[in-house]
Amino acid sequence: MKKLFVLFAVCATSIILSCSKDDPQPDCGCEGPTLLVLKNTRAVHESAGLFTFTHPITLSKTSAWACDVDSLWAKSENNGIPDYTISGNLKKECFFGPTSMIVFPSIEITAIKKD
Repeated sequence: MKKLFVLFAVCATSIILSCSKDDPQPDCGCEGPTLLVLKNTRAVHESAGLFTFTHPITLSKTSAWACDVDSLWAKSENNGIPDYTISGNLKKECFFGPTSMIVFPSIEITAIKKD
């Protein structure tokens, strides 16, 4: 009887401990991990915090949403000529399945300068 009680106590403790989870950490978006650190990257401000720049590794045009948008940022007059210099942490885009919308990654801007 004593062994049965000990076995029950061990099983109950195991179940209780396995059911408790810490708060899950986001794996994408502004709260997610940093994929790439950008330093002094030339960019175009499309509007509403969307910046387009040349990705330093793939050399392709990339757009990213600023995590914190400043209302003082002016839209670039010519989307072919970068007029901002930005530094920041490029985050992973959040993908929730097929969609007809383009999903852009986020960028946590650490420094920005308008030319």
